[in-house]
Amino acid sequence: MSAEGDIPAALMARLGELAGYTVLHPRKGGDQPAGEHIRVALVPNDSLRTGLDVQEQEHRGFLVLTLVSDLGQYEAASRNAAGAIAGHFPLNAVYESGDASVKIMGQTVRQAREEMGRWETPIWIEYQAFG
Repeated sequence: MSAEGDIPAALMARLGELAGYTVLHPRKGGDQPAGEHIRVALVPNDSLRTGLDVQEQEHRGFLVLTLVSDLGQYEAASRNAAGAIAGHFPLNAVYESGDASVKIMGQTVRQAREEMGRWETPIWIEYQAFG
């Protein structure tokens, strides 16, 4: 595989270890579940060469997990759940797949909003990989 395939594979393997949520992956399809679930998006940034005389590149980007919850509870409940999901990707943890080693560089729970009768809380997981 390539870094473009190995990086998401490493991150999705880690996400697969998170219990208690239905996960909607990109391109996999399926209807939005009635209950609380996570929607996944991968937002790669530009890849940069690590030096003039090498073929290795640095890959950075974000794994964006959106916690989708029902309305009818205080925002603190969904922010607590989002914080626990972010904590599933601890800072400086390294996940591997194929030739990629993916390091977690940051995690941010962003401002939530109501969207189509549901409460959506974005969780941005920043990563760095070389390959």
